[in-house]
Amino acid sequence: MARLAGLFLILLYSQFCFGQTEVKTMFYNLLNFSSAPPTNRLEILNSILSTYEPDLFMVCEVESQRDAQDILNESFHYTSANIAQSPFLFNSSGASLIHQLVYYDSDKFKLNYTNQIETNVRSINHYSFELNTDSKQPFEVFVAHFKASRGESNVAERAFEAQQFINYIQTFPSDSNILLAGDFNMYSASEPGYQTLLNGTSNLTMIDPINEEGDWNNNSSFAGIHTQSTRTSTAEFDGFGAGGGLDDRFDIMLISDALNSNGNSISYIQDTYKALGNNANCFNNNINSIDCDGAYGQELREQLYLMSDHLPVVMDLAINEDFLSTTEFDSSTNVLLINGNVVSERLDLRFSPQMNLKKAKIYNMLGQEITSFDVTSLEISLDVSSYSNGLYFLKLEKISNVEKFYVNH
Repeated sequence: MARLAGLFLILLYSQFCFGQTEVKTMFYNLLNFSSAPPTNRLEILNSILSTYEPDLFMVCEVESQRDAQDILNESFHYTSANIAQSPFLFNSSGASLIHQLVYYDSDKFKLNYTNQIETNVRSINHYSFELNTDSKQPFEVFVAHFKASRGESNVAERAFEAQQFINYIQTFPSDSNILLAGDFNMYSASEPGYQTLLNGTSNLTMIDPINEEGDWNNNSSFAGIHTQSTRTSTAEFDGFGAGGGLDDRFDIMLISDALNSNGNSISYIQDTYKALGNNANCFNNNINSIDCDGAYGQELREQLYLMSDHLPVVMDLAINEDFLSTTEFDSSTNVLLINGNVVSERLDLRFSPQMNLKKAKIYNMLGQEITSFDVTSLEISLDVSSYSNGLYFLKLEKISNVEKFYVNH
């Protein structure tokens, strides 16, 4: 009887678990990448990422398109996943020369389009994804880098930036799956900008997954969630970044109501939100200090010390259905846009075997043929760097459907 009861519990458990998986998300301020020392930060970042293996990696303070490409090429050696980079969006607000972007597992996410929310300093980037599942659930990701420093004018600017975000999502449905990640540069939960974010819109509110409100700055009560600064001094790093030791919660991820519901298609997994590398015993200290030892070991904390003056924040999300195989093709198209349909420099395509030696053509919005080529390989990468920004159409020989893609340099 005991064996039968055990078997029943196993079967019951498997029923509840069937069709559910998870994705790992990470936000990281990379600190003036790549001007800031040391020179081997691509390798260091690869080691840090290997300890968590994010499916969605959101970053800020990337200085150039070349730096973004170098990260894609050199900092994901630890994984065989199909990691893609979002289009590099130049900051269109103010004169900031540091930028946000996203890297993602293209087997799990499809990037449909990108946009920017204007502010006075740094634009807030919007990445509209859908899950690579049967339901194709939308997933709206925003990456921000709010105005830094103390003072009334800076506090007011952060409040303005937060309001611009709220204005942007004002018409989003109440069940929208929204993740806002970034370096908020806020010293307290009482800051108007933070409260503006939490108040949300008339349709939805934003939620702090760990609900840690209070005066975060230089307060040992919040030692376990501090993310900046990993260093007591910047002398070793040519003055880049901030010193003073770990005493601020600048790096934050917020989620919409929908992501806080276990019954939703995507939901936050409780107790997975962490400041990676923070053992809650490093207040006002270097993150690599032997006094800060714990679950996050010395080797990881050494790498975090060298990489940036910020710690990454991480969070796991449950997905209530299985991801589709990327080797399956829609019978009407027989082509996959490997890195989504928003591209910058290259359009990466994967064709079904039936398309071998067939002809493909690309047209602009006016119906003018831009180029044509023969499908001589199952994977083809096209240079679209000379294309003007806008919508284009890919048409395959003897296939009625067309594939749309957007060029955004």
